[in-house]
Amino acid sequence: MKIKTSFSELIGIDYPIIGAPMFLVSYERYVIALAEAGALGTFPLPNYRTIEELQKALQIIRKATSKPVGVNIHLSGRFPWKEQLAVCLDAGVSFFISSLGNPALILPDVHANGGIVFADVIKLEQGLKARDRGVDGLIAVGAGAGGHCGSISTLVFTPYLAQKTGLPVIAAGGIATGEQMAAALAVGACGVVVGTRLIATDEAEVSMGYKEAVVAAGPEDIITTAAITGNPATWLASSIADFQEQPTLGSKKWRDLWSAGQSVAQTDAVYPIREVVQEMVTSYQRATLKLSESIVEG
Repeated sequence: MKIKTSFSELIGIDYPIIGAPMFLVSYERYVIALAEAGALGTFPLPNYRTIEELQKALQIIRKATSKPVGVNIHLSGRFPWKEQLAVCLDAGVSFFISSLGNPALILPDVHANGGIVFADVIKLEQGLKARDRGVDGLIAVGAGAGGHCGSISTLVFTPYLAQKTGLPVIAAGGIATGEQMAAALAVGACGVVVGTRLIATDEAEVSMGYKEAVVAAGPEDIITTAAITGNPATWLASSIADFQEQPTLGSKKWRDLWSAGQSVAQTDAVYPIREVVQEMVTSYQRATLKLSESIVEG
């Protein structure tokens, strides 16, 4: 069985599920497992400190899977994005999530190589600006998303962004189950980003303590603060209780600051990624059938 949307058809995947590109979480095993499960695996380019490390990672991924993969490219100027882009295009990366900068910088090269660019946004203003710069679509990062997040409910922000910009929109924030995916698609999303649920998987490159903390937490244990990175982001409260100052770029101290979203509420155990994806697909099918049964004549 496949779940068909405009995004899954465009990118060539079985299910419109994107594994979030999570800092210090999403690496090669994670990307490969998602790709082989029929979803889209992504990783953030800042996970790799050097171009050589990035090249090696992409070689590992490409030896293991020929299926589509994606990356999150930061365009703030803090990272060598031009060199990173060239390496990714050479490796056949087809999906780029742009963050913290002007996506028009990468659009010509990505499009020339048959790829697509979606921009991460948390406000309508950002979405309109990204549209005017030529992006192919948007990722609506709603309230309660893991990592950097917006302040508008995902189920409100997604259709609002789609209506006002006219672009395809992927929903992010608070999506960990097939039922939640069905809700997002019902309000107009062409795909969903899943992050927090995938921290508690065998392939996430984090400590077991982090995984267990995500499983044990409830949504009340997630707090949003700009104190850690300078931008609003969600964190497991216990992991930042003793926070004093932002670690330097590349510091191992970042591994002790555990980001997660409100969908910890639906994260109940550590599983292989393939099982998480299959459970989402099964529960999506179950939810849509149940909803169709609610429609009666008369």
